[in-house]
Amino acid sequence: ETTYEFNLGSSGSMFSVKAKRDISVYSFALNSNLRGLGTVKIYTRAGSYINHDQSREGWELIYENDSVNHSRKGKMTFLGNLAKDIFLPSGSTQSFFVTSTNGLVYKGGEKEFS
Repeated sequence: ETTYEFNLGSSGSMFSVKAKRDISVYSFALNSNLRGLGTVKIYTRAGSYINHDQSREGWELIYENDSVNHSRKGKMTFLGNLAKDIFLPSGSTQSFFVTSTNGLVYKGGEKEFS
């Protein structure tokens, strides 16, 4: 869950999710830097992204849309369903890489899994 507050921005964001119980990830919403049409891609991989952030190896494309109508900063841009649900059993870690040609804004965290 996010508050849609922001103090940082980039064209993409990598993050890991550690499941406290069985969950399925089936959709994303993002906070974009610029309004209007743009391309969004989402990749995923099992485990942490650490030491895998400089290579495409092991990453799977699960969402690609070249006509996403991005909302303004601070407003949710809902992307719809992924190509497939990503199941995370309790205790597992799954990483995601979300990119947008319109940029992303987000609030910086202090540590992993906080």
